[in-house]
Amino acid sequence: MKERLAPTLALSSVVLLASLMGNDQGGYFTLGWVPAAFVLVAMVFAVSIAGAGRALRGRAGLLALGLFCAYVAWTFASIFWAADKGSAWLGAGQTMLYLLAFWAALVLISLDASRRLVLVASSLGPAVIAAFTLLALQSRVGGLMEGGWLVGTVGYHNGEAAFLLVPFWVSIYLAGSRMVNPLIRGLVIGGATLCTQLAVLTESRGAMVAIFGSLLIFFLISGARLRGVVALLPVVASLGINFHGLNDVYIVSSGGGNPAALLESALPRIWLLSAGSALYGLTWAVIDRGWTPPRRLVRAVGAVVLVFCTLSVVAGGAVAVDRYGNPIDLAHEKWVAFKTNDTSGAGQSRYLSASGSGRYVLWQVAWKDFEAHPLLGVGTQNYEATYYRLRQSEAGSVRQPHSLPLEVLAERGVVGAGLFFGFLFVCVGTGLWRRFRSLSPEGRAQAGALSASVAYWFFHSSAEWFWQIPAITMPAIVYLALLVSPWGNPEVVRVPTRGWPMRLTGAGVAALAAAVLVPLAVSAYYLQQSKTAVTPEKALVFVNRAERFNPLDSQIPDEKARIALELGRWKTVVEAYKREIRLNPENYAPYMYLGDYYARRGDDTSARTYYREALHRNPLDAELERKASSMVRDKTDHSAG
Repeated sequence: MKERLAPTLALSSVVLLASLMGNDQGGYFTLGWVPAAFVLVAMVFAVSIAGAGRALRGRAGLLALGLFCAYVAWTFASIFWAADKGSAWLGAGQTMLYLLAFWAALVLISLDASRRLVLVASSLGPAVIAAFTLLALQSRVGGLMEGGWLVGTVGYHNGEAAFLLVPFWVSIYLAGSRMVNPLIRGLVIGGATLCTQLAVLTESRGAMVAIFGSLLIFFLISGARLRGVVALLPVVASLGINFHGLNDVYIVSSGGGNPAALLESALPRIWLLSAGSALYGLTWAVIDRGWTPPRRLVRAVGAVVLVFCTLSVVAGGAVAVDRYGNPIDLAHEKWVAFKTNDTSGAGQSRYLSASGSGRYVLWQVAWKDFEAHPLLGVGTQNYEATYYRLRQSEAGSVRQPHSLPLEVLAERGVVGAGLFFGFLFVCVGTGLWRRFRSLSPEGRAQAGALSASVAYWFFHSSAEWFWQIPAITMPAIVYLALLVSPWGNPEVVRVPTRGWPMRLTGAGVAALAAAVLVPLAVSAYYLQQSKTAVTPEKALVFVNRAERFNPLDSQIPDEKARIALELGRWKTVVEAYKREIRLNPENYAPYMYLGDYYARRGDDTSARTYYREALHRNPLDAELERKASSMVRDKTDHSAG
């Protein structure tokens, strides 16, 4: 047991790092995820030098690791053909974060880290953040609520929902496992209830679809149908009791009302229902330890549950057909609503609206990127510029295509997609193969929970940009490592990478990661300092330091131009904007900024030139069209005069 303690604590710290990032914008900004990356760099370097990498077992795990390494290498290679190399470097660095998490997880599991305790950490971490969010919600409604929905500590309502729900099926497995301490079972089921209650406040339709899709996977694969249903009962009952109160917060807010009074009545119910669920879980666990139901009874009840669920789905489908008509026609109607952003039904609940919130346009552009660059892609995190140039209708300001599969295809091409989806297939396929071939009932339940949790992450990520939110994606990466790693004490597969080659490989990857991450971290630190500096002169000093460490980042000259404008250093303004154009030539924004500058200075000819360049890269921008037309009219009026 002592030998397992160190790897268990180390791997638990990896998933807890993700929870900590969930309390800081999900780790979206560079300074939010880089500290976690440095912890993982140190961890991978230490276990590699100590020779722990030699413990890696199983060809499947090594194959998955090789595919992920190749995907990261391809992501870095995309810097060479990306128009915005600074964004590509940043995206490659974040992908390296996930590789480090996967590598560390594989090694630590091979060192016999307790899977169950790691899963407990991954379940309770978000629940603790949810509890603190709930405590702060009433006093910080303006900061945690936006547009009628909860944006929470992640700062984005769909992201907040995913952060809370990615470990949901792991929690259900733990709550029903006789191998877990009764107190922990109670805490886990209480935490799951708390997280689902807060998730309702996010009004995330993607979360609703993903949770129902992953539910089918959990009950088909886990083999713990009866225990799963018993664990789900308090969560579902709590939602039934409190859903309307939580949903009314959105209805009132979207209608221009003040949700404070509704929150004041809904929040105590969340606490009471979560505490009740925890007590339910504890009581069940205590009874479960003292009484073992006959196997025949378990099988019979499990069969009844399966039949009941099947009949419920069939009956629900029949009711839906009776109420809404032909399902094919209904699906077509919802698809049209999705494409046209029809918000019908949103007045009663956002969950009833089929609006795509502009996603159809985003996906169209991503597919056009893939068609134009099928082999290489446009480069990591280089979607933004092509979106503004290729979109056929307005869909707001975006940086990602809001779909992980399309993001991979558009930005990394067929090669990157083959490596990435091959990695996912090996991890999930290996876990399922073992589940049906050799695992004990406890192992099957665990494999089902992990598969369902990964499925939730993938389903929801297929309509979102969660690759850029480590608090959501990092736990899923650890779950993939748990799926692909051998259970128990299988025969060690001898591979040619054992010994010093494996040590040097791991240490080399860690060193490379540090070399990539240090400039990003230092530059981001100085850029942040520039925004909080007491004087513009001091801010300019910080910006220049940031630029020295990361000369590819187009945001740095943008910040420099802003400060130079404040100082009245006109030459520096022009140089900064022109540098931003060189670093990000396909994006319309720096051309527009330079056009605005020349317009304010009275240089209409230069302003018109840059407005036209910006309009060429963003032809649907009505404000740009107005500015460019205004310059033409001014010139015509001046000539006539």
